[in-house]
Amino acid sequence: MNTASLLDTLYLACPMCLSGASGKTLIAANTAIGLMLVILFAVLASFAGFIFYLARRSRRFQAEEEGGSASL
Repeated sequence: MNTASLLDTLYLACPMCLSGASGKTLIAANTAIGLMLVILFAVLASFAGFIFYLARRSRRFQAEEEGGSASL
């Protein structure tokens, strides 16, 4: 078994692409893929937004702590 034959089997197209689908089946498959990508990016964006929110809140809290201890 050589590496080239192993890699060739990994790059086979999905059954939808190999079947030569057309018409409504192809539109439905493309729409499903697009919807999954939209959901994926929305979830990733919400995680990133939450991380940025926590970073800003941490900086604000740290500034309040430093300001509060200086006035004592």
